[in-house]
Amino acid sequence: MVFLRETLPDRGIAVRIVIDDVADTYRVEYTPLSGGVVTDEWTVFGGSVGYDASVFSTAAAAHAFVERVRTTSHDDILAE
Repeated sequence: MVFLRETLPDRGIAVRIVIDDVADTYRVEYTPLSGGVVTDEWTVFGGSVGYDASVFSTAAAAHAFVERVRTTSHDDILAE
């Protein structure tokens, strides 16, 4: 289930928080924008399958990460 979805055109991405009921986690994912449109190629920050740099055990931690995405440079966030 998607908990939050937000487009950040100044960053060239959209972010969302996905609730994984099975793992009891909150996953922050991003997708690039193409001409301002969401591409729907969602992945977690830090890589793809197997990476968990943006997987959190609480909604508050996931929201805090999204806030960092809003306020930190695009390159710095992706480097994390």
